[in-house]
Amino acid sequence: MNIIFSLILLAAPMSLSVQEHYSAALIAYETENWKELVLHADAVAKNFTTTPFAEEAQFFLGIGYFHLGEYETANKQLSGYLKKQVAPKHFQEAMEIKFAIAEKYREGAKKHLLGWRTLPKWEPAQEEALKLYDEVTTGLPNHDIAAKALYGKAQLLFAQQDYSEAVEVYLTLIRRFPKHELAPEAYIAIGGVHLTQSKMEYPNPDFLELAELNLRKFRQDFPSDERISKNEEMILEMKEVYAGSLYETAKFYERTKKPDASIIYYTKILDKFPETKVAERAEQRLSVLKK
Repeated sequence: MNIIFSLILLAAPMSLSVQEHYSAALIAYETENWKELVLHADAVAKNFTTTPFAEEAQFFLGIGYFHLGEYETANKQLSGYLKKQVAPKHFQEAMEIKFAIAEKYREGAKKHLLGWRTLPKWEPAQEEALKLYDEVTTGLPNHDIAAKALYGKAQLLFAQQDYSEAVEVYLTLIRRFPKHELAPEAYIAIGGVHLTQSKMEYPNPDFLELAELNLRKFRQDFPSDERISKNEEMILEMKEVYAGSLYETAKFYERTKKPDASIIYYTKILDKFPETKVAERAEQRLSVLKK
């Protein structure tokens, strides 16, 4: 693919004027002929640098390379376009493409090794995605795409197991866009983070308290949202985890012939987590021990 691009660019007709190249680029853009767009936009950007078409051509290069799957090159072209102008004509469109590049990286798209387009795309690009998300939220702080960028960033942080930072970004989304359609999704995602933490770390009651606080805020902000039930289910699953830990401790004391201690833990399960399935098993064991 990269060799083909190089040959295309070398074959760009030098006899055309800047206006002809630019017109051909516009036609290629409208017809979504991305290779042709790169061909003519590159000719304008390289051979007519002093014309007013050159900066516009760099924006078109960003679009063309994005659709051809060359995300690194697309981002460089867009950054170059944005830096050269105080108020770029296509500022919002450039930011939208940068967001799309971040999403591609989050979903698994790789970078070229060493940044060379002649080398395979083997290098992870999650860090670049995080930077792009930040660039978008800074460039368009009150735009709908900023909410999407915050959500994408939080998802990526969660995938990287940076749980505390992921929750902070979700909360930032909720604070800045309290009525956005992604705000309820952020509440659900926070519940998922706490559930994951409760399973990965030794049972810590703080996670359950945080999850219940998150649920209360969710109910307060979106009282009629049907998705509240998802958080309720996650909290019940967390309670099963904590009750299960207590149950294992109680069973340990049973095995070591310390029934009084096991009774304390079984009773604690019934007191703190009566709605769990583990509580049913604890109640059965209590009835046996008390006999």
